[in-house]
Amino acid sequence: MSSAQKIRVAVIGASGYTGADLVRLAYAHPNMEIVALTANSHAGKPMETVFPHLSGLGLPGLVTNDEVDWSGVDAAFCGLPHATSQQVIKVLPEHLKIIDMSADFRLRDPEAYKQWYGNDHAALDLQAHAVYGLTEHYRDQIAGARLVACPGCYPTAVLMLLLPLVEAGLIDASDLVIDAKSGVSGAGRALKQNTLFCEAGEGMGPYSIGKHRHAPEIEQELSIAAGRDVIVNFTPHLVPMSRGEFITAYARLVPGKTARDCHEVLAERYDDEPFVNLA
Repeated sequence: MSSAQKIRVAVIGASGYTGADLVRLAYAHPNMEIVALTANSHAGKPMETVFPHLSGLGLPGLVTNDEVDWSGVDAAFCGLPHATSQQVIKVLPEHLKIIDMSADFRLRDPEAYKQWYGNDHAALDLQAHAVYGLTEHYRDQIAGARLVACPGCYPTAVLMLLLPLVEAGLIDASDLVIDAKSGVSGAGRALKQNTLFCEAGEGMGPYSIGKHRHAPEIEQELSIAAGRDVIVNFTPHLVPMSRGEFITAYARLVPGKTARDCHEVLAERYDDEPFVNLA
């Protein structure tokens, strides 16, 4: 694809871990051209001063959101924290396709968002029309959406496993236990005591027991698939590695169904999906 045909993308919040990975992936994508990188706290700096591993790529310098010429941008990836993200996205030009990495548009119910994130949603119309960005399950809706809400890390892994099984009626959705383990980078780049090397290294433990914000996201999507309210027993753990997750989900088979049935459903569902490997 020629430079004139490439999708011109901006990364908002490029100085965080999510933003840096977005830059790395977008730079390597044959159909994308990075035309703007924003990071209000690092505006005026080259990207390589914030992330040296991105040196030598000829990337645009970091600027504030207000300095971007949005008329020259086709799509924006937003890597800002929740609450901040919605405030920025709601004033972006309407021609942009927006892919939001925060939690601001994942929950479909404004009251659920307020309950779990502690504040009223400031962009209700956008929330109502956002598409949940689990590509393997909502590909057609994503293609036509202006705003895509990228799923959380835990929901991505959990739903890829459980959604096909719930939809096929193979497992009892009323009795689901999810044991999740995540690397430390999922907590973000900001300094926190529990993610310091001497705190997180050589140890493992649960956190946010019974109150993790990804639980309602998982329940939302499984409830849609099951056609009734689903509550999950979800416990995340922090493990001493920089990135990655390991999810084990426990479910009861519906009488008459077998583990082989589950494997066949998953194999058929993901056979043509390049980012899913079924062992």
